[in-house]
Amino acid sequence: MQDFLTALAVSPADWMSSIAGNRKLHALSLPGSHDTCAYTVDDALARTQDATLEAQLNNGVRVLDIRCRHENDTFSIYHAGISLGMSFDSVLDTCRRFLAAHPRECIVMSIKEEWQARACSRAFAQTFERYVAHGASVRWHLSSEVPTLDAARGSVVLLRRFASDRPLGIDLTAWPENSTFTIDEASAPFAIQDEFRVPVRASIDYKWRAIESMLDSACDAAAARWVLNFCSGTGMSASPHWVAHGDETVAGIHGRLEQRLAARRQACGTVMLDFCDWSDWSLVRRLIACNADLAG
Repeated sequence: MQDFLTALAVSPADWMSSIAGNRKLHALSLPGSHDTCAYTVDDALARTQDATLEAQLNNGVRVLDIRCRHENDTFSIYHAGISLGMSFDSVLDTCRRFLAAHPRECIVMSIKEEWQARACSRAFAQTFERYVAHGASVRWHLSSEVPTLDAARGSVVLLRRFASDRPLGIDLTAWPENSTFTIDEASAPFAIQDEFRVPVRASIDYKWRAIESMLDSACDAAAARWVLNFCSGTGMSASPHWVAHGDETVAGIHGRLEQRLAARRQACGTVMLDFCDWSDWSLVRRLIACNADLAG
């Protein structure tokens, strides 16, 4: 599983440095973390990660799912209506420090407007642009087109899940809830599986079939589309932790995905994980290894 990293003598923090720079990001197999910062709460239905943002980046995660509530003309990090006790400034500072130490890597950041705005004098997009102009020395890639890795190195690539009156990053605002769907923008077409509702434990089989179907199509689709495949799921009778890990009677999504990746290593697109540090980052490393044929 770790032969790719070992053969190239690179750490998980630097795995992109070994990829040919002319490859577009949608052609890579990218490990991502769903609801990246929801490791600060103990609520079983809200917690989706155990590892900090810094640990995620250092262990190879490259796609972040950042949910921001617009409060007092600043961004606070939320999970639905639950404050995660973090600011967007702290997220950007962690990303800045990581990219300064690993300049041949890049970070893809999905930014979603979360919950209702409160006490704001401007639009969410205007506040975001102030962060870009006056933020923590982060280099942003705000083109509407999918960049090559060389164009993205050292920067944060924006996947925009908030309204904007003008072009700003890659537009993913046409995102229906709890669906598998495509976005057909000519500059950045996507295929996305985000069927997150697992209302009861028996529904985990349906969730796995949605993930597996997207994996089956990812190799062909990656030539034309950016594939985003969410492994996350939750419901009142099935917490994110249970969906990911399962129990002694039912295999969780992580175990099923590990078996799938072990048996068949090929392009996977972007795979968004809950509890991405599971089994000593096993799934992240397996996804990184799917890029072995893209080494430059």
